[in-house]
Amino acid sequence: MKNKKHLTREQRYQIEALLVAKKSQKEIAEIIGKDKSVISRALSRNSHKRGYSARLAQEYADLRKARFKYERKFTQTLKRQVMAHQQNPLFKHKF
Repeated sequence: MKNKKHLTREQRYQIEALLVAKKSQKEIAEIIGKDKSVISRALSRNSHKRGYSARLAQEYADLRKARFKYERKFTQTLKRQVMAHQQNPLFKHKF
């Protein structure tokens, strides 16, 4: 199985060049060493009226990465608070 991790900036530019050269998604995947589902997902997420742009695709990827980096709900601080709360004898219920 090929690497299914994120695409690099260079790989995005390779995809753009290979699309201009009329290569199929399967061929692109083989050339850059990624699974064809990665290529398909990248094209569906980042293609616009004028086609695929590696520059825009990288900008969108950077934005998504930054947005999700800080949206974690159950942080380590919250985990410590919950654990402390559970250890407090005042909050232990016996049913």
